[in-house]
Amino acid sequence: MMGFLSVFTVAMTLLLVICGVALLPALLVIGAVVLVFSLVAGVIGLVFRLVGGLILILVAVPLMLAACGLALAIGIGILHAALPLLLVIGVIWLIAHHHRAAAPTLPHAQ
Repeated sequence: MMGFLSVFTVAMTLLLVICGVALLPALLVIGAVVLVFSLVAGVIGLVFRLVGGLILILVAVPLMLAACGLALAIGIGILHAALPLLLVIGVIWLIAHHHRAAAPTLPHAQ
């Protein structure tokens, strides 16, 4: 950085000596224009952030809550529709698989 600054300084000094023009006012004007553009860009960025936050709060959060509520309602509906069927299947399975072994019979004496 120091090398660039020294080259810049030499170039400005040569322009001052050769052209007899002081470039400080021009540099101040350029700096002021850059400052104005930077401030305008910062304000525009701030406005975009505020608008984005408002959109997030006013649109995205209610849509997320609605989607979660819809998913919950569908899940509860499917559970209520399938629960009696699962209960019947479970009872049939228990009846089929829960038979007790018959007590061993004694051989008949002959």
